[in-house]
Amino acid sequence: MDKEKVLSNDFKVCRKIYEYSKVRSEKIWFSKLVEAMSGELSPSTISKCVDRLFDLGMIDGDWEKADGRWTRTFNITGEAEGFVKSLYDVTSA
Repeated sequence: MDKEKVLSNDFKVCRKIYEYSKVRSEKIWFSKLVEAMSGELSPSTISKCVDRLFDLGMIDGDWEKADGRWTRTFNITGEAEGFVKSLYDVTSA
């Protein structure tokens, strides 16, 4: 069974942000997130999830130049990092 399938869409997006920012040590922004989750979630669903994750305080964003343009990069907040790490570890095992 694919453990990630039991996650809500919000947690799937949060998990992917964690994977890029903490595991791969790469910056991730909306268009890169949509590309990384292509075929799994639609761009509009990802956008709604990102908004909810901001509202819940699970992610925050910084304005940075990426690929020659200003974009908002996503990070897991310190308060949520332990929870999201455990979520990532369980679904990656």
